[in-house]
Amino acid sequence: MQFEIEVHRNELGEWVAVAIAWGVQATGRTENEALARIMDKLTQHFKTSSRT
Repeated sequence: MQFEIEVHRNELGEWVAVAIAWGVQATGRTENEALARIMDKLTQHFKTSSRT
């Protein structure tokens, strides 16, 4: 499965990763941390949304 992820730094200096198609976002101190967290959140999002 492929995901389109947008990564940028916010005004606080945190890295923000956003999965635009699903409206899921995660922050981290580094770009890699934000990307790892977005994958965790997407996994949780898909598990939760498939139950409904």
